[in-house]
Amino acid sequence: MNTGAPDSIESLNLNDLATLLVRCDLTSTDDSKQLRESLNVALAKASELPRVREALESATHHLDNIVSGAASDPAAVFSEIGRLIETAIEESEGMIAPAGNITAAIPNPPPPSAAVPPTKPDPAESQSPSAVEQLPADADAGLMGEFVTEGYEYIEGAEAALLSLETNPDDMEAVNTVFRAFHTIKGTSAFLGLVAISELAHRAESLLGRVRDREIRFTGGYADLALRAVDILKALLQAIQEALGGEPLRRPEGYGELFGLLENPEAAGISSETVPEPITPLRVGDILVAEGKARRDEIEMVAVDQGEQPIGMAIIKSETASLTDVAHALRTQQQIASTDRAVDSSMRVRTDRLDRLIDMVGELVIAQSMVAQDSTVITGGHHGLAKKVGHTGKIVRELQDLSMSMRMVPFKGAFQKMARLTRDLAHKNGKQVDLITEGEDTEIDRNMVDVLNDPLVHMVRNAVDHGIEPPDSRREAGKSPVGVLRLAAYHAGGNVVVELSDDGRGLNREKIIKKAVATGVIESDKGMSDREVFNLIFRPGFSTVEQVTDVSGRGVGMDVVKRGIDALRGRVEIDSQPGRGCTFTIRLPLTMAITDGMLVRVGLQRFIIPTVNIHLSFQPVAGALSTIAGRGEMVMLRDELMPVFRLHRLFGIQDAIEDATRGLLVVIGDGDRRCALLVDELLGQQQVVAKSLGGGIGNVPGVSGGAILGDGRVGLIIDAPGVTALARQLATSGAEYVTGACSLA
Repeated sequence: MNTGAPDSIESLNLNDLATLLVRCDLTSTDDSKQLRESLNVALAKASELPRVREALESATHHLDNIVSGAASDPAAVFSEIGRLIETAIEESEGMIAPAGNITAAIPNPPPPSAAVPPTKPDPAESQSPSAVEQLPADADAGLMGEFVTEGYEYIEGAEAALLSLETNPDDMEAVNTVFRAFHTIKGTSAFLGLVAISELAHRAESLLGRVRDREIRFTGGYADLALRAVDILKALLQAIQEALGGEPLRRPEGYGELFGLLENPEAAGISSETVPEPITPLRVGDILVAEGKARRDEIEMVAVDQGEQPIGMAIIKSETASLTDVAHALRTQQQIASTDRAVDSSMRVRTDRLDRLIDMVGELVIAQSMVAQDSTVITGGHHGLAKKVGHTGKIVRELQDLSMSMRMVPFKGAFQKMARLTRDLAHKNGKQVDLITEGEDTEIDRNMVDVLNDPLVHMVRNAVDHGIEPPDSRREAGKSPVGVLRLAAYHAGGNVVVELSDDGRGLNREKIIKKAVATGVIESDKGMSDREVFNLIFRPGFSTVEQVTDVSGRGVGMDVVKRGIDALRGRVEIDSQPGRGCTFTIRLPLTMAITDGMLVRVGLQRFIIPTVNIHLSFQPVAGALSTIAGRGEMVMLRDELMPVFRLHRLFGIQDAIEDATRGLLVVIGDGDRRCALLVDELLGQQQVVAKSLGGGIGNVPGVSGGAILGDGRVGLIIDAPGVTALARQLATSGAEYVTGACSLA
């Protein structure tokens, strides 16, 4: 047995290997086989020369890619194999100098930008999370950018498949999806010279290869390890993106540790039994109970008496739930057990170009409206011209709808992030939680998805940490030990509705009131509805949790939810039942670029109130109006007392209606933050292209933007949450006018 380094380079046969490479024709199966066998022999003899072995292993990996057809540019990769063998000869400490340049002997060597660094990461360097690296000196920024974009897409698909695989470890199609993602990232990153990504993806691919070969089962610690690999790959892609902008390229924290674990997970005690209580597939009865379609005791009784018939049929026959509800629950169960992997044909478009297109279409809509409302067209008697203008308007509206749909993206990506967050939080808290998602294909403006992500994260954290009880507590309460978190999105009334519900303990009204009184938020709950009490949790710094954890308890999460939803011109509502769960309902406009609003007149000025914020409008009677000391002008509507806010006083508008009984009151806001706006007249509902007021005007209280109307004049878009907050402030102070807010007179 040879225990020392080889005496000379000949003992490795590297010169013979170099000669064989120069003569090799990779279109010949025999030549490829002979080169592979020679590499194996050299690898076996290089066990005591780590750097030589690393270069030879990398060359073997590239050869396998060429033979399997995975190499995008075989000629460039072939040339790279020659350079790797040159490096192996040089790393053998110069025992015998190489006879010549191997790469030069290979026809058409690749340009330097295609060169791949020859070695794997040094294990010692890998242990340093802050190790600074460099992008290849002549890296193509365009190719790097495309790789980062594609890498995120592959990682997103891999993460979804991994979460599905954890529930159903025998889903080989999910295994193949993840394997292909890691394999593609590995090959492309190696071609671009991104060693850290290439080698980590290679190790992760090997782990999935063991799952595919049924050597190990994708449960417990192996599942955690694969998901950690996904997280580190995401961080590496982010680091590359920042490096392209001039930042130093650093390996993320935990890279070295994960690299070692992937190489030999069993040595670190990782196995498929690391997690003691794996989540079991959700039953049809659990889904019906979670959705409020049946009671737990009824489902359990049916389960005892079902006999040989399927549980769904037994539930229908016992009339515990309807056929429609059971069918929906079965579809949901099937959705949880499998992941939709359909891929639409698509192409990438730069976002700045897309935004420019949307802006130009908006200008076109404004221009067409001005032409259509011109007096020559309306009253000129030119019927042919009016017909042509009307036809043009139809085309413009269709173009507007099409262009807006181009910036719409489905909720699927955001929901997938919540699935991963739910899984990790449940494991951290020792709970079992199943996330049911519905309406993943529901679309929303892409600019709104990023803003909505933070509120969803805080709501999910709140539900898992506070709402859903530990398994033992759930058993004592007669519930399934597996908690259910339901996240749904759908269109309703021209808006997007997002619902997050759980089957946990629900909100404790008394506890919220006690905390609110103790902190001075309210004096008492007299006259407050459940919804008004529940809305107190949105107050900044408000929390009923006595012990602060790293998940929640500092009173900042739900405040972020409220501010995020308000920023999107939406509203959030809470419905809770003690012991049965809690539901948060978010209502949002479809897009921030186009506002669906009600055009109102105040004096000679016109305003747009977003319809998502409007509850109703009515003409008050004299008996319903009153002035309360310290609270200002109020109106009674359906036994609810709310402040009246006069827009003409806020904006200094002349010739507006002063007598409220001759005007109209428009109720906006939600919960305990509702108020009534006094306007002269409702002019009708219409869609307008929202524009910012610009930096010269600055922030105007109660106004979120403006829109050019059909006659070319500007209508201000009312910021409902801002106006509501200002209304309550004025009602409390008893002030009647806002000085310096804005004047349109």
